[in-house]
Amino acid sequence: MVEPFDPVFIITDEEFNDPGAMSCEQIQAFLNARHGILKRYAVDGRTAAQIICDNANRFGTNPRLLLMMMQKEMALLTDPAPSEGALNWAMGCGPGWDSTEGFAVNVECGARTLRRNFDRPGLGQETIDGVTPVNRATLALYRYTRHVSGNRDFWTIWTGYFPQSTASGVPPEIYVDSRNVELSPPILGEPTCRSGWVVGSKGRGGHHLATPNVATLGESTNKVIWRPYLPFEGAYRVFVFIPDRAAIVWLCGPLATQLDTTNARYKIRHRDGVTSYAINQAPIHDGWVELGS
Repeated sequence: MVEPFDPVFIITDEEFNDPGAMSCEQIQAFLNARHGILKRYAVDGRTAAQIICDNANRFGTNPRLLLMMMQKEMALLTDPAPSEGALNWAMGCGPGWDSTEGFAVNVECGARTLRRNFDRPGLGQETIDGVTPVNRATLALYRYTRHVSGNRDFWTIWTGYFPQSTASGVPPEIYVDSRNVELSPPILGEPTCRSGWVVGSKGRGGHHLATPNVATLGESTNKVIWRPYLPFEGAYRVFVFIPDRAAIVWLCGPLATQLDTTNARYKIRHRDGVTSYAINQAPIHDGWVELGS
């Protein structure tokens, strides 16, 4: 069953980056089964199937992607007698430009552009026609065709020819807590006012982590690392749950525990690098804070 169109998630990154999805022979067989001109079209002795196959392998893109773009742009899979312009700008890459004119040149232009679109940073930070794609493949498609309607057309064509390979949708929420951490220093058996971490039951789902504030901002070395399992590559929104500080009790004897959390620091490591955030947690009691995407 094909899932409904989701404008933020059209195909998976794995599908985009699969030049082996079809061999050169399979591409030719696919074209032979269609009514369009490409089954018998050739440029300088190279068949359309060979040109598509060569560029898919050269740029590491799925040949199905190139085929679907040709159908979306110029209907070349179904039109037995397209115009010269439709053949010259088969993938709609730089239409009307002398430098991109010609079937083989335009297929190369389209495959190269899709590759560059995928590799360029900006996932989760770029909104096109009101859509913020959640994975690189979808972002690459929107960078190529900068409106929802065109990408809906692509999805309709893709799912029509390859319904078994459509994206399965955005993953559900992924939670990590005190049971899924790496800590420095390690968790202590008893609360302390000097160093280390303790766990408690005041956070979401009955799990929280806390450490006393006994060092200056520059000296603090206590840290927690979460390494969540992500089902597939894409843009994820990251939140932290801040429990009520008043409910956390420290057995410090004569020492006064400092509950200053005005500059809690978070770092998110992702494909494009590291993003840092400083959060004033002091006014937050049993609430979520969004760190970003």
